[in-house]
Amino acid sequence: MQVESKPAAAKQGTKGGRMRRLKERVAALSRSRHAHAAMLGVAVVDGSIFPVPPFAILIPMVLAEPRKWARYATTGTIASLIGGLIGYGIGHLAMLGLAGFSVSTEMPIVFEPLGIETTLREALTKNFWMLALLCSILPTPYKVVAIGSGLVGVGLEAFVLASILGRTARFFGVSGAFALFGEGARRFIKI
Repeated sequence: MQVESKPAAAKQGTKGGRMRRLKERVAALSRSRHAHAAMLGVAVVDGSIFPVPPFAILIPMVLAEPRKWARYATTGTIASLIGGLIGYGIGHLAMLGLAGFSVSTEMPIVFEPLGIETTLREALTKNFWMLALLCSILPTPYKVVAIGSGLVGVGLEAFVLASILGRTARFFGVSGAFALFGEGARRFIKI
């Protein structure tokens, strides 16, 4: 009798295995008749707590119905902005000491291709365009930017404007690329 090793079972119990399954479940929502509502819900909670970006649902939706890419991008952007405001509120409450948790704003942010090496506090407060980039194309989860902006006291107007610019660019860029290039867009866009 041969005893089988259990690396696959061990992986399923790890945090990475749980994240993979969560991403798979979210992607499976894109094939349901409630895909649009699910994408909107994920986009809202992406700005505050959810670890899976809405693009896991958005991309399969656009691939299935490329003519609707602008509608999906518009509604996804609006939902994401609402989630960002929730995240900003959570961060603001934390700044006031009312959230029941604390977050270090000295978290390093390094993006070597653009020569960026800074901290979350500096990136959010010193340069509006860095804030807008963090909301859109840099590999920073939007929830980190939203909560961090509230936490370090970024003005609400600046946060909203940067989020509108960044999230619009992100949703329309991803949706448009997949509508135009189909599955081949994955070579250019890392989600």
